[in-house]
Amino acid sequence: MPENHRPTNTHAPPKYKPTPTYLTQPVTEPFPLLAKPTTAPPPIPEYNIPRPGLHREYGLSYMPPLFIGFTRQWPMLLQCVVGYLTAGWPPESIFVVENTGVQDSNSQAKLSLQNPFYLDYAILRKLGVNIIQTPVLLTFSQMQNFFLATAHSRSWPYYFYSHQDVLVFSFEDGPDTLKRPGDRDWFFYDEQDEADIMRPPAAGQNGYRTIYENCLRELNRTLEAEERWAFRWFQYDHLTLVNREALDAVGGWDSLMPYYGSDCDMNARLQMDGWTMKHRRVGIINDVSTVLEDLAALYRDPNVTPKFIDPNPIPPEEHPEEQKEPPKENQKDDKKKEAEKRDGRVNGTSSINVVRSIEYFRELVNIGNDMGAHKYRDDKNARNSWQNSQHGGVGEPYYYNAEGFSTSFWILAEAGREIFRQKWGHQGCDLVEETALKLEDQWLVEKDWE
Repeated sequence: MPENHRPTNTHAPPKYKPTPTYLTQPVTEPFPLLAKPTTAPPPIPEYNIPRPGLHREYGLSYMPPLFIGFTRQWPMLLQCVVGYLTAGWPPESIFVVENTGVQDSNSQAKLSLQNPFYLDYAILRKLGVNIIQTPVLLTFSQMQNFFLATAHSRSWPYYFYSHQDVLVFSFEDGPDTLKRPGDRDWFFYDEQDEADIMRPPAAGQNGYRTIYENCLRELNRTLEAEERWAFRWFQYDHLTLVNREALDAVGGWDSLMPYYGSDCDMNARLQMDGWTMKHRRVGIINDVSTVLEDLAALYRDPNVTPKFIDPNPIPPEEHPEEQKEPPKENQKDDKKKEAEKRDGRVNGTSSINVVRSIEYFRELVNIGNDMGAHKYRDDKNARNSWQNSQHGGVGEPYYYNAEGFSTSFWILAEAGREIFRQKWGHQGCDLVEETALKLEDQWLVEKDWE
């Protein structure tokens, strides 16, 4: 009601929580060049440009989509998208799913960069990717079912999905067998993978394949095997190939299990129903919580030194010994020397240009490895800290308190774990390995722990 018609409140004033003494750093635009209204994205390395109609070379009648869900933290999402594009994934097959719950606020450019739910439609359109908006804010499981529903409506029997907190590369430098933070210990590869995937030709060599082509190839191989398959995981589910038929057979994702536990439930039901899930290595995939200072580095810009920044650093009063050193007086000279060292590095296909681009690529991979290690550092709160790194947007449409959103998320996450325990009468994730439960036993068994 209008301000002058509000009833007089005679109650005691509320007791407010203490104001945090440490504030996160303001968000900076992760791709300054592309943020300019009239600027187009730079060219990607030529050897990563996907051949037109590449999917048809692998027996596919359509270009399988890659869904990337987004709820909050624009810099992370943009880094993910640019990573896929510069690694060779065609933009027309990427579908960013805006799952912010702010209705048309982003498409109408009503939110600011500091708002956790900010998404820049103009930049994504410059990049050539597709945007789908969910009607309401969805949990992880609900969004997985949204992917499934979209695949049904567009007659896509197979599709890929990725998390937004990943940084991917193709095997530009040939073999890459490094175990990265976040890899599951139970990864396995068959003999054909060892020969064909783990020892791939490098960029500029005959037979070189991007991460996108490796994914198409894996789908083709899987279909030719006529296997009853559900998922192909590429560094667990950070990038996943999905068989729609398998999810339909077991009733989709359990929407009452919002976040954690939902994958354990889905994987168990698929296994119980005879569907396979296998791990494949198709590219370099880092699970990250940080953002490159300038995403032009992924385009091999010789004037950009690859480095990352933490959007939610550890408060300096908690770890004073980890405070950054003051800037050196010759910092500008150092940057100039780095640029001169890279002078002439372009993304063409001549042998000398490929060599220079690969040199830069090695720097990027090392930075990506450092970013993955930083996420899994010895700090129990480090892995998910990026999700709570933005606190702006007060007064903007559909504003929601960032701390309240984070608190609500973890309450729902724990509720989902409890639903899993009650549904199966078991606390562990590996139901098939640890119990004799069958698909039809859902919600019918007593708990097996004291």
